[in-house]
Formats: sequence, C-alpha cells, structure tokens
Amino acid sequence: MKVDKIIAIQGVFPIILFALLPFLPESPRYLLIKDRYEEASAVLHKLHTPDEAKIELAQIANQMRIDRTLPSSYWAMFKKPSYRKRSFLALGTTCGIACSGILVINNYGPILYAGLGYGPEKQLIYQAGWMTLGLGAGVLGMLWVDRLPRPKLIALGLAGCIICLIVEAALVAQFVPSDNTPALQAAVAMFFVYVIVYESCLDGTQFVYCGELFPTHLRAKGMNLCVVGITLMNLIWLQVAPVAFEEIGWKYYLCFIICGSVAAIIIWFVFPDTWGVPLEEIAAIFGDEDELYQASIEDGKVESDEEKNEVVREEKVVAK
Repeated sequence: MKVDKIIAIQGVFPIILFALLPFLPESPRYLLIKDRYEEASAVLHKLHTPDEAKIELAQIANQMRIDRTLPSSYWAMFKKPSYRKRSFLALGTTCGIACSGILVINNYGPILYAGLGYGPEKQLIYQAGWMTLGLGAGVLGMLWVDRLPRPKLIALGLAGCIICLIVEAALVAQFVPSDNTPALQAAVAMFFVYVIVYESCLDGTQFVYCGELFPTHLRAKGMNLCVVGITLMNLIWLQVAPVAFEEIGWKYYLCFIICGSVAAIIIWFVFPDTWGVPLEEIAAIFGDEDELYQASIEDGKVESDEEKNEVVREEKVVAK
C-alpha cells in the first residue's frame, strides 16, 4: 500500500462521524434549554429507569432555572473566586497534558524519525502508523475513562508518557548516530508506546474532565478556555522545537520530562475529582451550594407536567 493511501485512511473516520451525527441523541440539557422536554425525557429514559429518568429530568430542569440567573460572561469566569478556580484548573489540565510532549511528537514526527536515521519513505510510514495506532488507542480509552478518578487517570497517563520519553532520550543520547539497528528500532517503538498511553489516558479524558469542571451556563466558554490553553502550549513548544532539536538534540526531551512530571504530581494531589458526580452537583465541590438545586433529589419530588409548563411560561414572560 502506498504511503499516501495509508495517510488517507485518517480521513475515513471523520467522514463516518459526520455521516452519523444526525443519528446521535441530543444532550438532555441542550434540549431543555430549547424547551424540548419530551425529547429530553426520551433520551434520559434510554439511559435510566423510569423513576431515575424522571428525577434527573426534574433536577436538570430546576438547576437550569437557577443557571439562567447567574452571570455567564468571560469576565465572570475570573471575577468570582469559585469560577476562577475552575478556569485555572481547566487551563492547568490542558497545559499540563501538553507538557507531555504530544504536540512536538505529532507535528515533528518525520523529523524525529529522520534523526534516528530513517529515510523519507520510512518517516511517512512510521508517522501514518503512529496516527492510526493512536486512533485505536483512543477507542480503547473508552473502556476505562468512566471507571477511574479523573485526576488519577490523567496523572498516570502523564507518568506513562514521561517514562516513554525518558527511555527515548536515553536511547537517542546513547545510540544516535549509530548503526545499532535494535536500539534505533527501540527508539521508534517508544514513540508508539507513547501514543498508546497518551490516547488511551489523556486525549479524551482532558475534555471530559474540563467539561465537568464548569456549570452548564459556563461550559461552552470554559471549553473555549481549554482550547486557549492548548493553543498557548502549541506556540511555546512548537515554535522552538526545530531550533531546540538542532541545538540541544535529545536534551529537549528533558523539558517535557521535567514539566510533565511536575504537572502529574500537581494534578494527582491537588486537582478535585468529578468522577461519578452529576453535573448539577459539581458546584458543591467548589463551594457554590447557593447555586445548587437539590430538592428533587433529596425529597424525591418531581414537578408535574402542569407545574413544568407553568415554569416554562413564566420564563418566556421574563425573557420578553
């Protein structure tokens, strides 16, 4: 198979995802924002027992009534201490994960393989194989992303990536340049082990965790902030990478090893866990009990359809 065809395989899966989007269920929270209660209820009933679905629907609906009264600007994300804490945790997550070195390995893979002595064809084949393996590892990560505490999974993933980079740095320092084929192949293997760890533990987990940190009325802006963190690290790590590999070679890996290790330790011991906590109850972790609606869970009471419709009518009047 030609190299261009191998790389083209990467485009198949986004096309499949795009084709399947119309068949994916909408978020119940989005449906409730649009006053589509019946559709939201149908989605929840597919996930829970009838009683659980009814209670969760009421909790989400009542929580949204509170969220609509809360500030939702970017300024508010940094003005209020609890929101500011969430914002810094989100930035710390994406920036810390970027310190694993993934941006450099992903963008400069062919250059790294060239540094190991491989020609253009092998460089592209390795890079295509690396990306394809990453896809499979990402799918594998779905098996345990909801089975382990978020900060612990992220910290363990960072630790795994750092171990791979330590071995990689040692191999490059000791055997590049050389004709030691097993050592060079081991250096390539470390990149492949690295992508398995990263994709199965970090890539998807960071977006799940960051999304859970923010309340519904700030979640979209919070995710934008996470992307800002990734972009910032892009500028830092990628702009200096060509010069760094030229001037200091394997020692550039030490930057990721040190920064990634510090990030892993901080995330493990400092970052709060959101695993298994309903989105409407995460506010309590950050001391925002005054923004939290819990009556439907504590009392087991659910609004009737008549009461629910009355709430909708009142909100529409207020909006006008």
